[in-house]
Amino acid sequence: MQIQMEIAEKTFQWATGLSDAARQAVIAGLINPIAGHEVIPVPVLEKKHYTATQIGKIFNVSANKIGRIANDNNMKTEEYGEYYLDKSRYSNKQVEAFRYNDKALEKFNDILLAELEAANSGLV
Repeated sequence: MQIQMEIAEKTFQWATGLSDAARQAVIAGLINPIAGHEVIPVPVLEKKHYTATQIGKIFNVSANKIGRIANDNNMKTEEYGEYYLDKSRYSNKQVEAFRYNDKALEKFNDILLAELEAANSGLV
């Protein structure tokens, strides 16, 4: 169990932006199998969270565009979602990935509508 806790600590050293729920999930995933039962509960997500890819599909834009909008508008904060550990799409590495909440979904909608209106009015 000591080794698993050391692994968790090392994970948290490089994955500094993880939410409390994500940290608890990491620890539960490392400790519970050793204990043979649920010593540390896996947190239940109370709100739906979306990846950039999912939001891109909703608005028919690329995940890359969603990421650019989020970065340009400082949306990778607790107000708009949480960081989670995820598996890299292109390798076996674990990476921090931001997942957006419903408030972020509304903000993306507002931003994309404003872009569309600007494009239709000839301002862009």
